[in-house]
Amino acid sequence: MRTCGAFANRKWSLPVPEPTTIVLRDVTLRDGLQDEDPIPTEHKLAIFEALVAAGVRDLELTSFVRPDRVPATADAEALCAATAGRDVVRWGLVLNERGAMRALEAGLTDLQFVISVSDAHSHANAGRSTAEAVEALTAVCEIAGAAAARVEVTLATAFGCPFEQRVDPDRVIDVSTRAIAAGVTAVSLADTVGTAVPADVASLVSRVTAEVTPHVGAHFHDTRGLGVANALAALDAGVNRLDASAGGLGGCPFAPGASGNVALEDLAHVCEESGLDTGLSVPAVITAAEMACDAVGRTLTTHVGVAGPRFANR
Repeated sequence: MRTCGAFANRKWSLPVPEPTTIVLRDVTLRDGLQDEDPIPTEHKLAIFEALVAAGVRDLELTSFVRPDRVPATADAEALCAATAGRDVVRWGLVLNERGAMRALEAGLTDLQFVISVSDAHSHANAGRSTAEAVEALTAVCEIAGAAAARVEVTLATAFGCPFEQRVDPDRVIDVSTRAIAAGVTAVSLADTVGTAVPADVASLVSRVTAEVTPHVGAHFHDTRGLGVANALAALDAGVNRLDASAGGLGGCPFAPGASGNVALEDLAHVCEESGLDTGLSVPAVITAAEMACDAVGRTLTTHVGVAGPRFANR
């Protein structure tokens, strides 16, 4: 049998790194809802409780951005107050010093800063260039450090841009390096519009972990049906955290074609069945996914959401 040259010598296997655990960060309440019509805070709290009941201990709670730009997260402070004191790492997305101050004043100590590697997307998403975003990150890290808080950076459009198309991996390495120098504790590579393929993922993750930092996460969208495959490739290449959204909800309001995130239930299922401990109950995640989809008027259509865990009667 002939094999395509690019894959002729490749050995594919389901990844089981050491230790056999992986952090699945839930992004339902922030990324999953940001492109939807706003829902009541009490509905978000019900979804939060369902996620916690499913075993989620690390999640993006909300974003501190202009409510006129992202109305779905206008209740950021109320959501923080209502979830205070829980045994969950709660991340707040920020884009500038003002957002960081709001997050800290709301009681969060874990901040997620987003930089678009593509200048065109950076202008569309945050109204500034990539270089200007790096400068803002430095100021945010100083504010967070003074408050004993930590900052992670997500590099949006790391695998492709809706405006510039392909993104040079060297540019990702450069921005990652500058982010680490600014004081972030980890870097996350985001496939904002679902253009990544496993070979590109493996190559970029390997470079970032080898050349910049071992603390690397990944955030995939399932736009072209490769979300889980890309996540497995990222795991194999050395990431120690993956983002996912219950029900596959999500998308970027400022990136045309950015459909939903990889589904938390799909990703948790393949990880658990491959010997990785996620700490999650897949059936309970499906329950949370049904609740989240119902809250925004959508039907749950994810693979495991519809079929259920393998070898299990539902």
